[in-house]
Amino acid sequence: MNTNGRETTRPRDLRGLFSPQSIAVVGASRTEGSVGHALFRNLLLGGYTGVLYPVNPKARSILGVKCYKSLTEIGEPVDLAVIIVPGRIVLKVLEECAACGVGNAIVISAGFKEVGGDGVKLERQLVAIARKHNINVLGPNCLGLVSMDPATLMNATFARDMPMPGNIGFISQSGALCCAILDYAKGAGIGFSQFISFGNKADVSEIDLLAYLGQDPLTQVILMYIEDLSDGPEFVRVAQGITHGPHAKPILAIKTGRTPQGAAAASSHTGSLAGSDEVYEAVFIQSGVLRVETIEDLFHYAQAFPNQPMPAGRRIGIVTNAGGPGIMATDACIRYGLELAKFRDYTEKSLRFQLPATASLRNPVDVIGDARHDRYQAALDAVCADENTDATVVIVTPQNMTDVTEIARVVVESAGFSKKPICACFMGLVDVSAGVDILRKGNVPHYSFPEDAMRAMAARCSFAQWARTPLKDFKTFDVDKNTVRRVFETERKAGRTRIIEVRALEVLRAYGVPTAPFELAATAEDAARAANDMGYPVVLKIASPKVLHKTESGGVKIKLADEAAVRAGFDEILANVKSKLGDDLEIWGILVQKMLPPAKEVILGVTRDAKFGPLIMFGLGGIYTEALRDVAFRLAPLRPNVADEMIRDIRSYRLLEGVRGERPSDVPAVAEALLRLSQLVTDWPEIQELDINPLMVFPSGDGAAAADGRIILAESAE
Repeated sequence: MNTNGRETTRPRDLRGLFSPQSIAVVGASRTEGSVGHALFRNLLLGGYTGVLYPVNPKARSILGVKCYKSLTEIGEPVDLAVIIVPGRIVLKVLEECAACGVGNAIVISAGFKEVGGDGVKLERQLVAIARKHNINVLGPNCLGLVSMDPATLMNATFARDMPMPGNIGFISQSGALCCAILDYAKGAGIGFSQFISFGNKADVSEIDLLAYLGQDPLTQVILMYIEDLSDGPEFVRVAQGITHGPHAKPILAIKTGRTPQGAAAASSHTGSLAGSDEVYEAVFIQSGVLRVETIEDLFHYAQAFPNQPMPAGRRIGIVTNAGGPGIMATDACIRYGLELAKFRDYTEKSLRFQLPATASLRNPVDVIGDARHDRYQAALDAVCADENTDATVVIVTPQNMTDVTEIARVVVESAGFSKKPICACFMGLVDVSAGVDILRKGNVPHYSFPEDAMRAMAARCSFAQWARTPLKDFKTFDVDKNTVRRVFETERKAGRTRIIEVRALEVLRAYGVPTAPFELAATAEDAARAANDMGYPVVLKIASPKVLHKTESGGVKIKLADEAAVRAGFDEILANVKSKLGDDLEIWGILVQKMLPPAKEVILGVTRDAKFGPLIMFGLGGIYTEALRDVAFRLAPLRPNVADEMIRDIRSYRLLEGVRGERPSDVPAVAEALLRLSQLVTDWPEIQELDINPLMVFPSGDGAAAADGRIILAESAE
């Protein structure tokens, strides 16, 4: 079940929302400038292929179409009701939908969760009616929905214009933003397959809409503007199904509320619970969703995907008629994680034969400022055919000799024949406009500047790599659940939720997370025996549920090298702690722990998000963790490849690879520890927080070991 209470094992049937054969507009109006008038007008004049029924008890007709006093008066089947009435009346209309067999509704009306107070209660009642009668409800507080499917051609919004047809599906939580985007897209020549504003998503969620667009044959790219997610794990599951495999579709998303102030603004907008930005970053990474920062980038990237093959790698060929832009493109290529293709000898020979002596034959290929379309044709043929080139960026600066339109036709023709993607950068605005029109009509992505072209190409290459990387199955280890159950039950009976180190290490060891050898000693004699068994040097630590800061209370002794030092240390720790905290302190004993040799220190952690569940953290460990914040997050459960990605995600990963002649660290041991930790927190939902800091990582082949552990349980068991 998702957070909206619907089954999530298969997509909801939303065909009645996107392809209704008949629509009733409840609240259609004769008053120009009103929402009810604008929406009905858009449906009527926008080419909708079905039957329209305006519903308004005070009107005989609207725009020449007979008006009905209520849904029940229509007397014909209605697939979709678009509701534009005051919020308090919406519930009555939904009940009428149920009575008339209307299975889908778009609630444009505001005044629900986003206003707080009674609006929250009203929205709960709306959801209850939708659940009871199995009505798909989009909204409330939304702009509506546009379907550019020629079989439907439905503009059920109050936006000014019908968008152009295209292959982009757009989902937005903000209705006002939709209006601005429609205007921007019209000016930029961008078309849509589906365009949806979902507002408060009381019933139909962004995940339901995403699943629909994933199966929509008209949609090749999915764009999202979201302020929060309904269900993180379910979003990951649905999005992975869309972004993986031979028929993968890219998903590009803007998630606002990165800052606390932005999150607060999102909450007041649609009643969203924004959550921490780290959670969303983890969700998008695991989903294969490309997160972008701006609306401009959202559409820049979107243009790079449709109608062209996926790149096989990240090696880019550049063809230009000016040195400066070629250098800019080269810098951007490296900056955004791409590679400059190294041409084969036969490519340079071909270029030398066909280009003038002053041309640059290495990448970037400079065909010189007087180049016309024939020279571009020769360069493109050679560069695209080179087996070391995965994609090509063509740059044109309009000079006196430049036949822009003919060059554009050459680029379109090359893109049609090539099995590799090509994008164009015709620099300027006015002089290149005729060529840009040809590129758009030929489905070749175009950008005004080289940096934009390279950023978009980098996004395309990243997605291609994600799509062809198989998802590994979840891995399950044999573990000792009985020990964990015993520890948790004992602690809860004692009224404790903070698990001290020795018990936390027992839990970790029960799940096979490697730990430094340890033993709880009740006497100095026991401590000496344990130290002799595990070998010197050792560390001694006070074990008491009341001592949270062991070092400050004098409860730690390190580098103890023999039995005498252990006995003396045992007595000294007890004396220190009792002196500072009192003789009646509950003491379980002294933790004797093998002191580990020098190693790289990393941190593994867990926090449980109220909405998304356990979030796994990995990063640089030790005393600098909080200062540097060099960490990566993912949602549990982790797949093996996700654990590997987490480790390589941190900036300091190079330290684990080995620097200045050091042996590489045992990264596979860290990955396994992450997977075991993932299984632990998935199996035991009462774990609220968990830290392993540090996990000591030894050279390759020597493993890793937890030197300390901390677990906090939820206040009440789930």
